[in-house]
Amino acid sequence: MKLYHIDAFTDEPFKGNPAAVCWVEAPLTDAYMQQLAAEMNLSETAFVTKTNNGFSLRWFTPAREVPLCGHATMASAFVLFETGKVDKKETITFHTLSGPLHVQYKSSGALIMDFPSQKPQKNNQVNLRTYEDILGCTVAEVLDVPNECLLVIKNAEDLRSLNPPSDVLSKWAENGVMMTAWEDKNGVDFVSRYFAPNLGIKEDPVTGFMHTILTPYWAEKKGKNHFSAYQASQRGGHMQLNLVNDRVHIEGKAIKVYHTDVPVINV
Repeated sequence: MKLYHIDAFTDEPFKGNPAAVCWVEAPLTDAYMQQLAAEMNLSETAFVTKTNNGFSLRWFTPAREVPLCGHATMASAFVLFETGKVDKKETITFHTLSGPLHVQYKSSGALIMDFPSQKPQKNNQVNLRTYEDILGCTVAEVLDVPNECLLVIKNAEDLRSLNPPSDVLSKWAENGVMMTAWEDKNGVDFVSRYFAPNLGIKEDPVTGFMHTILTPYWAEKKGKNHFSAYQASQRGGHMQLNLVNDRVHIEGKAIKVYHTDVPVINV
């Protein structure tokens, strides 16, 4: 089995979000995929298989399988385009737990992913002070998404400097806690961060799926559909976002760090 280490949402190695991409030619057990993901210890390991009408794509964190992952989708598409498994003039269709996902290659070298959008719902039952006491900054809103919590931080600089305790965040959502703030400077509209200790991820470097939620949120707040976003993790990552009806187009670049052959061990 071929395994590729790809950095997504960047054109520089060791920036953006690293993902492992496994090109699967023979069936693998779920147990094997989960154990390999734990061994890789990256936020996601992707498993890609050719099908009659596209490609099957599954994503595993070190702790469990997840229904949607942006950066590992970008990494998987990058591998298919760069290895010639798909012509760069064609559109890739991935069949996933979140339905069909489409990825196109641009002449600039960027990739455009077509994902379903999801609008968060404001939670009026929570006490903002509870969150502010833990984080030490002003929280403008708390919103709910299935299995996730979204905090809107008033000041972008506060968001950039946060170091929240994982044991507390693990109680705020089943999967993870998204945080975002409007910035509107240096070519960036808004910034974000994502913490998912329950998925085995203290902080995800760059989170594609989160922006399918943040894009419709900020579109409603700011009255526009195109954004330049930056995820302010230690590695950091940039992306361009377009809200098109009920879909979000996420544009970014990727780069290969290495690839290798991996023996398949029955587990």
